[in-house]
Amino acid sequence: MSLALAAALVACKAQPAGSTVAAATAAPAQAAPAAAAPRCQDADFHAFLKRFSADIAVQEKATANPLTMIHIDPDAQPEPAPVTRNVPLAEVEWPVIPNLEAARKGGREVVVTQNAEGRQVLVRTPDTGDQQVYQFAEKPCWTLVKVDDQAL
Repeated sequence: MSLALAAALVACKAQPAGSTVAAATAAPAQAAPAAAAPRCQDADFHAFLKRFSADIAVQEKATANPLTMIHIDPDAQPEPAPVTRNVPLAEVEWPVIPNLEAARKGGREVVVTQNAEGRQVLVRTPDTGDQQVYQFAEKPCWTLVKVDDQAL
């Protein structure tokens, strides 16, 4: 914007007869390119999720800082209760999500749904209390923003 303003001011200055106006005013001023939006490797969520669950390096790059983590405190009174913490990436234990292909082969169910925040991935072992919910949002690329471990 300041480049365009400078070009406009140069154009307004009186010029001696026969002089040529600076090249900056001959062509429209071009603004400096805006900060380029990050290029997301996976626009398709299912392709992203497959890479994310299989590669800790991808998890480290595509996890919010801090990460909202919820777990059940079994000792809470009068009954177990959820506890929410915002965990800095430096304190997150990797992998933050299991390899979903291996989880499916091991008998766990994986259910992906869309919600107002983005995509939710439910990973559970049938007929047990073992269940985790992973929330992903586009920021602008897919990012893990919350882990809700509902297991007791």
